[in-house]
Amino acid sequence: MRAPIVSLILSLHFFTLTAQKSPIKYGDVSISDLEMTTYEADSSAVAVIISDYGKAYVSFSDVSSQLFFDKHIRIKILKSDGTRWSDGEIPLFSGNSRNDENITKFKATAYNLVDGEIEKTEIDERSLQKVKFNKFFDLKKFSIPNVKVGTVIEYSYTIQSDLLVNFPNWQFQYEIPSMHSEYWAIIPEFFIMEKYTQGYLSPSVFEATERTQSFYHETANHWIYKNVPAFKPEPFMTSKKDYVTKINFALAYIDMPNRPPVEIMGTWDKLVSLLKNSDSFGNAISGSGFLNKIVEPLIANLSSDEEKVKAIHNYVKSNIEWNGEEDYVAGNLKSILENKTGSSGDINILLASMLEKAGFKPDMVLLSTREHGFIRVEYPMSRQMNYVVCRLILNNDFIFLDATEKFIPINTLPERCLNGQGLLVSETNRGWVQLQTKVKTKTIYAANITISAQAEASGTITKTSDGYSAQELRRKHKKLGLESFKNSEIHSLKLAVNDWKLEDIDKEEKPVKEVFDVNIEELVTQSGDVVYIEPLLGLQLKENPFKQDKREYPVDYGSTQEQLFIIKYSIHDEFVVEELPQSIMYVLPDKSGRFTLSAQTMGNTINIMVNFQINRTLYVGTEYADLKEFYNHCVAKQNEQIVLKRKS
Repeated sequence: MRAPIVSLILSLHFFTLTAQKSPIKYGDVSISDLEMTTYEADSSAVAVIISDYGKAYVSFSDVSSQLFFDKHIRIKILKSDGTRWSDGEIPLFSGNSRNDENITKFKATAYNLVDGEIEKTEIDERSLQKVKFNKFFDLKKFSIPNVKVGTVIEYSYTIQSDLLVNFPNWQFQYEIPSMHSEYWAIIPEFFIMEKYTQGYLSPSVFEATERTQSFYHETANHWIYKNVPAFKPEPFMTSKKDYVTKINFALAYIDMPNRPPVEIMGTWDKLVSLLKNSDSFGNAISGSGFLNKIVEPLIANLSSDEEKVKAIHNYVKSNIEWNGEEDYVAGNLKSILENKTGSSGDINILLASMLEKAGFKPDMVLLSTREHGFIRVEYPMSRQMNYVVCRLILNNDFIFLDATEKFIPINTLPERCLNGQGLLVSETNRGWVQLQTKVKTKTIYAANITISAQAEASGTITKTSDGYSAQELRRKHKKLGLESFKNSEIHSLKLAVNDWKLEDIDKEEKPVKEVFDVNIEELVTQSGDVVYIEPLLGLQLKENPFKQDKREYPVDYGSTQEQLFIIKYSIHDEFVVEELPQSIMYVLPDKSGRFTLSAQTMGNTINIMVNFQINRTLYVGTEYADLKEFYNHCVAKQNEQIVLKRKS
């Protein structure tokens, strides 16, 4: 299907676009690049981008109009981990027409230095493999052969697209450094384009040049970034797509001469209205009458609204397997039930339709998952969304519902959905809602350990995983099976385990409990008459996850965090307690983070209690220093030891 604006420009005359070319010539690889063994600016780099060039422009004729995007990249492989850069994928929109987006002029080459001569290994378009990504996009994947440490690779291609609204963005920064990144965005005057940059780097060159074509003007936007450092992911962040240095484009409207403007971007309200009247969204929820035959017997003997919601939620979770595809629209609901598999949109719109048949009034919430990136509210573009969940009123309170995960109870969102705010699609309300949850990521370790006269240590550790910690264990258990799950859990404890028991793994509303019968000799050190014990059984936070001195982007936990240790040591009469960790409390300046340690003796018993809490989910860059220092104190304190001395 051609873009709707094509009819507006069919009368325009064909012209030949002249623009800048790639700064390097394809195939012209230097011996010095092949001999390079390390990148001076970053000796840790596994690979370095020598040049990355892109150009986007629109071509018009009297019969058609198309968007073109050229890319040409060259990369030096420096370490074995860098060979993964020889694998690539190119996303292409896949609509109702086979001609929506196509790749032309694809070629890829590996260059190796063999006995002083350059050896080439080449592939072309026949090597591209088409893989379905979701309802809207396919991936064309490729792998360049004969790539090893020392290889230089390069590839180039052109995307030819009817979808003028999808003007290409450009990413200047990756997880490997780049010597040169250059982008041309050539925009005709009747394309009113919103553009916004992200990231924390500044261009070496930026220029916007007005140029005159035969019948209109255009702006040639030109960026060059030199010596771009590698993007370093850090703990507790959303998608790196949110923070790498990048230029983004959004076509707002088209203003052709002697014609009324055509709105492209629209508004969030218009998107909501469109979805409400769509057969793959609103009409699927209010229609789909065949679901009545399923819903009526499902809730017939249930009295409370909560029981009914749980029954429908469990039915969808039990009968439809999530295929891993993230989207916010549905296919044919009858087919989805028959096939017993579907995308997030299929499953949660089916859930909403069944709730509607039961007399509820579910709202839908469009969102962007953490990996997909946060939503920029000022740019109302549907491509910012990739997921949908339900919201309804239950017991006079709003709850969220998602049926993609087998082990998530009602009023709990998968962690991937905890990403700021979502757009409400409702008959009565419109606007934005916070994607918040009361569910924590929580783990409790309760232990009873005996220290014998020979300083041998053994006992039981009960690990209770609650909230998102429990959900992660249940996913792992389903994936691995009981025996492999058991082995994995025992291995993760890093202690000698004699026995292991598992409780409530199949009860989604309860915490998961594991009981380990252990020996902990490796945590006990003797030096003469003195015995040193790691009090938290090696399960504590051993190093600060925050390594950088400064962090520009937020720390985003998704959910609040809690880890609790309650440990009792029974000490043989042969020993006296020489030293214990000092009881203490640390708090963040706003009191959203708290760490307490209590260590007490009572006769031959030592009681240790440690509680670590993070009660906010988001910390901005200016709060990073305090957060890092808080972790420094917590780590140091948790790694203090118990000291016993043998009686003389």
